[in-house]
Amino acid sequence: MSMPRSRRIRVELLILFIAALSPCSLAQAKQSDKNQPIHVRADTFAGSQDSGRITFTGNFHMDQGSFQADGTQATGYTDPNDTSQWQRVVVNGSPAHFQQTQDSGTLVHGQASTIDYKVSENTVILTGNAQVVQQGRGEFRGDRLVYNTDTGEIEGSPTTGGQVHITLQPRTKPAPAKPSAAQPASSSTVAARSSSTAGTAAPDSALSTAAPAPASTSGTH
Repeated sequence: MSMPRSRRIRVELLILFIAALSPCSLAQAKQSDKNQPIHVRADTFAGSQDSGRITFTGNFHMDQGSFQADGTQATGYTDPNDTSQWQRVVVNGSPAHFQQTQDSGTLVHGQASTIDYKVSENTVILTGNAQVVQQGRGEFRGDRLVYNTDTGEIEGSPTTGGQVHITLQPRTKPAPAKPSAAQPASSSTVAARSSSTAGTAAPDSALSTAAPAPASTSGTH
């Protein structure tokens, strides 16, 4: 049975490889971002939150905590049950970009022709020459990538007849520890220095910590 062309890649399935190549496993995304307000700016917009849809054109930019996205235009959709809440923001560009800082401090950034940020589902869907880079860890490329802003998971699908590409960065080995300059000299080193100063070899008893034998108390014969 042949393997299907569409391959689903999850970061947690690669944890054995990543553990060998990086100091620690992939960290979770920024947990506090989902609780932050969404700020949007653009040159022009049309529509309203009450209508459930707003179209932004020209230098679009949005941010929610550490999460940011930008492009040439975007369409925002509000929650039908609560129009004060954003449900989804679709960003287009040549390409459009996003970035987020994970709880570990790792910067994640990506780009694609279209970035669909599903706010209520904590996912970013990148379509069209998609690329996601976890700085210092690895890079993912495919026609369609899905990044979870809450857990840091990544799923990928290739173009027809193509493949998903993953590049993992090797772990940098720490430099060997150097002996401390303040480290005290060993007893053998002290003995060697003493013999060099005196001009004669120090006797073996010079390093002994045993008490000297008591003097004889008997008279002379």
